[in-house]
Amino acid sequence: MNIPLIVDIAVGLIFIYLILSLLASEIQELITTLLQWRAEHLKKSIEVLIAGGTDDSANARQARALANSLYDHPLLRNLNQEAKGLLAQSFRRLSEAVVGLYRRFVPNSDNVFDGKSSGPSYIPAETFARTLVDTLKLKPLAQALTVSRVERFKQDGLLGELVEILNESNLVEEERSLIEKNLKKFAESLDVIVADLQAGRTSLEVTVDRMSGKLNTYVENCKVALGAGESSGAGEPSRAGEIFLRRLELLRKDVFGEAEKKALLLILKPTLTEVIQVLIKNPERYAEFERAIQDKDSPTYKVIAELIDNLPASLKQSLAELADRVKSGDYSIDDDISNLQKQIETWFDRSMERASGVYKRNAKGVAILMGLVVSVTANADTLYIVNSLSKDSVLRAAITENAEQVVSNGNRTAEPLEAIKTSLRKSLEDVSMPVGWSAANKQQQDQGEKGWPVPYIKRILGWLVSGLAIAMGSSFWFDLLSKVMNVRNIGKTDFSSKKKGTST
Repeated sequence: MNIPLIVDIAVGLIFIYLILSLLASEIQELITTLLQWRAEHLKKSIEVLIAGGTDDSANARQARALANSLYDHPLLRNLNQEAKGLLAQSFRRLSEAVVGLYRRFVPNSDNVFDGKSSGPSYIPAETFARTLVDTLKLKPLAQALTVSRVERFKQDGLLGELVEILNESNLVEEERSLIEKNLKKFAESLDVIVADLQAGRTSLEVTVDRMSGKLNTYVENCKVALGAGESSGAGEPSRAGEIFLRRLELLRKDVFGEAEKKALLLILKPTLTEVIQVLIKNPERYAEFERAIQDKDSPTYKVIAELIDNLPASLKQSLAELADRVKSGDYSIDDDISNLQKQIETWFDRSMERASGVYKRNAKGVAILMGLVVSVTANADTLYIVNSLSKDSVLRAAITENAEQVVSNGNRTAEPLEAIKTSLRKSLEDVSMPVGWSAANKQQQDQGEKGWPVPYIKRILGWLVSGLAIAMGSSFWFDLLSKVMNVRNIGKTDFSSKKKGTST
C-alpha cells in the first residue's frame, strides 16, 4: 500500500469523523440546553463555594438557602432572561415538560432552582460579589454601627462633657440660664446631624465636620451670652465665665483639633473586620449591633438577625479571612466594602475555574457516551469504513475533493464552524458515505465479518473506535483534516515537480 493511498484513506476517515462529531456535538448541545446542565452545575458550584466543600448536612442546607436568596436578587434574576412570544413560550413549556419527566425518572436530578424552571448559565464575578454583599447587608450593618458610635460620641463625648463643664462652673443663675438655652439648641442641632447620617444623606466625615461647626457656633454663642463676644456690647465676663469659656475652648481643641479629628474619624468608623464579626456573632460586636438597633421589632433588625442565624459557618469563616486581606481605608467604610467585593470576585473566579474543570470532565464523559450512541445509530463502523475506502477509489476521490472544499471554506471565513456545516451538508448530498443501515452496507459488513469466531465482534469493535473518535470533537478533527490536507497537497506538488524534472 503506497503513501498517497494511506493519506487518502486517512482523509476520508477523518472527514467522516468530522461529520459525525458535528452531529454528536449538536445533539449534546441540545440536551445540555434542554436539561439546563450548565445552569444547574453553576448553581451547585455556588452552593459548594458557600458551604466550603464540607459534607455537613446542616451547613449544606444553609448554603442552598443562601444560594436561593442570591438567585432571587434582581442582579442575578435579570441574568436569566427568557425569550418572549407565543412560539418561544410554547417551546419553553414543552422543554419544561421534558425536564419534568427527566427529573422524575432519573435519580438525584431534583430541581436546584428552588421551584423555578431555569437559572443563568453564566454569572460574572462582579455581579456575584455585589449580590453577596447586598444579601449579607454589610452596608446597613456598617451604617448601624457607625450611627451607634456617633450617637454615643454625641451623648458622652460632647453633650456629656459640656454638661459636666456647666455643672462644675460657678456661673450665676442668669448666666447659667442663657448657657443652658444655647446647650439645648446645640443638642437639637446634633440630633438633626445624626438623623441625616442615619438616613444616608451625609457621610461620617461630613457629620464630624458639621458637629465641629455646631460646637464652634455654640462656643461663640456662649461668649456672647457671657459678654465676651465681639458683638455682645456688654462688659467683661466674670471670673467664672472666663473659666467656663476657657474650658470650652480646651474641649473644642481636644475633640476637633486637626490631629484629634482624624483620630475621631477612625474611632467612629467600624472596620470591615468588626462588621464581619457581627455576622459571626462575636459577643462584643453583636452586642454593639443590638444596641445600635434598639427596636427589636423593626424590619431591619429582624432581617439582619435572621440572616446572621442562618449563615453557614464555612461562609462566615471565609468572609473573615477575606476581610483580613482588605487594607482598611481612612474614613469611609464604603471603600473597605468595595475592596472586600474585589476579594470576593477573586475568590469566586478561582472557585469557578475549579468548577469549570469538573464540568469539562463530566462533559467529556457525556461526549464519549454520545459518540458511542451516534456511532451505533449511524452504523459508523471504523473497520468497515477503512475497508471501503481502501477498495473504492471513486469514493476516496469524492471524499477527498469534498474535504478539500470544506477545509478551504472553513479557513476563509470568520466563523469556520458555520462554513464547515454548510459545506458538509452539500458533501452529504454529493457523496454516499460508507455509514448507515442501508441494505448494501449491512451486506458488505456481514461479508467482512466472515471468518471471525464471534458474530458482530468486529462491528462492535468498529463502533467503539468510532465512538471514541467522535468524542474527540469536531474542532479536533477539522484541525487534523487541515494538517493532513496540507501534507497531501505538498506531497502532490513535490511529486509533480519531480515528474516534470524527469521528463525534461
